[in-house]
Amino acid sequence: MPTFSLIGYGNRGMTYAAILTEMGERVLAVCDENEEKRANAAALCGLEASALYADEDAFFAAGKLSDILIIATWDRFHIRQAIRALTLGYDLILEKPIARSAEECREIEETAERLGRRVFVCHVLRYAPFFSVLKKELDTGKYGRISTINLTENVGYEHQAHSYVRGNTRREDLATPMLISKCCHDLDLISWFVNDKCTAVSSFGSLRYFTPENAPEGAAERCMFCDLQDSCAYSAKKHYVQKIIERGKPNWACHVVMPNATAETMAKELETSRWGICAFKLDNDVVDHQVVNMLFANGTTAHLTMTAFSDKCYREIHLHGEQGEIYGNMMENVLHCRIFGGESYDIDLNDEINAVSGYHGGGDYHLLRSVLECYEGKENPNVTTLAVSMQSHYIGFAAERSRHTGETVKL
Repeated sequence: MPTFSLIGYGNRGMTYAAILTEMGERVLAVCDENEEKRANAAALCGLEASALYADEDAFFAAGKLSDILIIATWDRFHIRQAIRALTLGYDLILEKPIARSAEECREIEETAERLGRRVFVCHVLRYAPFFSVLKKELDTGKYGRISTINLTENVGYEHQAHSYVRGNTRREDLATPMLISKCCHDLDLISWFVNDKCTAVSSFGSLRYFTPENAPEGAAERCMFCDLQDSCAYSAKKHYVQKIIERGKPNWACHVVMPNATAETMAKELETSRWGICAFKLDNDVVDHQVVNMLFANGTTAHLTMTAFSDKCYREIHLHGEQGEIYGNMMENVLHCRIFGGESYDIDLNDEINAVSGYHGGGDYHLLRSVLECYEGKENPNVTTLAVSMQSHYIGFAAERSRHTGETVKL
């Protein structure tokens, strides 16, 4: 079986390391600049100090340390780290998005092809039972040709405030446009279901709410010194300190702010760091709502809605075939399957999803399991080439051009 190394031990890196360890697979080295995160990785994976790296130059200078490198760092680092890793001989599990531009994506693809390396993109929703079973249903042919797909990503107001207002993906110059950073998952799913080339894209959206003019009256610069800290929906105190108190331990968002935090240390951190600034008074510039319309070569149309303004973080889909429909959401994890004039049934996936570790409705677990199966010589219909994974990015980049110009973009 292949061995693994990991660069970037944030929420995604930690999740992959935990699942691999649970599977009995070997993580041989971890690179992260944060000392607490390295210590956490050492404890989880049983690593000696010599297998921990604080600096990526030192990590790559050590040569090829495993068969596969998981790149789970910020978007802007992917291009240089992917090229260095491929050149050293690593296969890659590459966190989405692939890179920050179509040109960077192509450079990674061309390098992998030239060197004969595998690159598995973490479009983990392909592997989530909710969507992989939906794909199997479609492939029966019972639903006829797909007419239209409507997919909504409800980001969730807390997730939006954490990741896209206060967080490291709050500005396009730090990461990518939100449609690429957050929704290339969704664009990949739509492309997978349609199984054809997207030929035209139009998009509308903006940053409208998380701006200074929408700050509540009397709001202070920092939540910990604000009279509204216990009432405001976007209070950093509620999102971080209170979460630790309620759970008795940090949740995933708290780990991003401060690994191993207590309620007391988190409260202190919020008094001085970016994470404690009012959600309406930051330097964020990514959208808080966006829609995308797509036309495919076979005549299928699709629509994606991304919105910050939902209570929970989940996806919902309605797929209209010419002979039947499938609809459902990842809160219920039930697919409602309807054949026109024929059978109707529901597929409850909760037991399958609850049986595995990780996030994204089991997608994290099944992605890693699928990669391992590839190295065992088994075929998995969910696994794609890098070239296939890139269509979602091309659609996303085209949608951003459309959003800025108001024009329909041809692909």
